[in-house]
Amino acid sequence: MSPLSGLILKNNVKAHYQNLPQAVADFIKQECLNNIGDSSPLIRATIGILITTIASKGELQMWPELLLQLCNLLNSEDYNTCEGSFGALQKICEDSSELLDSEALDRPLNIMIPKFLQFFKHCSPKIRSHAIACVNQFIISQAQVLMDNIDTFIESLFALAADEDSEVRKNVCRALVMLLEVRIDRLIPHMHSIVQYMLQRTQDPDENVALEACEFWLTLAEQPICKEVLSSHLLQLIPILVNGMKYSEIDIILLKGDVEEDGTVPDSEQDIKPRFHKSHTVTLQHEGGGGGGGGGGEEGEDIDEDDDDDTLSDWNLSECL
Repeated sequence: MSPLSGLILKNNVKAHYQNLPQAVADFIKQECLNNIGDSSPLIRATIGILITTIASKGELQMWPELLLQLCNLLNSEDYNTCEGSFGALQKICEDSSELLDSEALDRPLNIMIPKFLQFFKHCSPKIRSHAIACVNQFIISQAQVLMDNIDTFIESLFALAADEDSEVRKNVCRALVMLLEVRIDRLIPHMHSIVQYMLQRTQDPDENVALEACEFWLTLAEQPICKEVLSSHLLQLIPILVNGMKYSEIDIILLKGDVEEDGTVPDSEQDIKPRFHKSHTVTLQHEGGGGGGGGGGEEGEDIDEDDDDDTLSDWNLSECL
């Protein structure tokens, strides 16, 4: 399979899966599992998308061996097989989080969450990142099995706080932001250390990590304990936040373009009304937009007219601050 042929197959499955002969559907599913460990990262990712597309057609109930086989393949000594299986599982977790914690599938999450937690210590940063990203999908919904393992989860996140991989650090920050909203009681005993960590990550050399860390301050600002927590850290925090508000060279170019285009046109009420930002990460989770890899959003979703400008531009560090 080439990446292009895989994507063509995915589009056909998406449009015509219900009309495929059972033998053809079974063949596709088996070949996906047979090739999940392909040596090409692009082909592994394509197979993961194809598996997720099939699962979205109601096939999680009709393909009971899928989750079990993918979880078993995580134990493979072959890196490609482990990574390909994790990639597929991450997409399934993003697209079908509620179903995974339902009686309809006999709650496979009860097996999956403890399994994922084991891989937080994996030698590969890519695998560690997959593991955190999978578990993160179930924080906001407070899946029972995750709540039962919440202390282990938090301890594992702390152990990865200084990870050298930026994607791992980003997912750690994202997890802490969501935990701050739904399980702040478990974070309060460690809040001083968490604030110090987020001060560091807000200055992370990787802007994507810094952006995730900034969401922490937005979320904390909405918590009753905000003043108490931050009062002793303001001398460190304020300069860091002000520095992060600086426009990048690209931002300045875009702003100049806007001025040149409509500099003679009076501002409308919409342009000058105040905006009060909230945590972007948690807002996306609440609106069902937290998934990134499985193509979860459907065309034609309603978009708030007040947010038109935001949806047309990337959420960046200066906007977050």
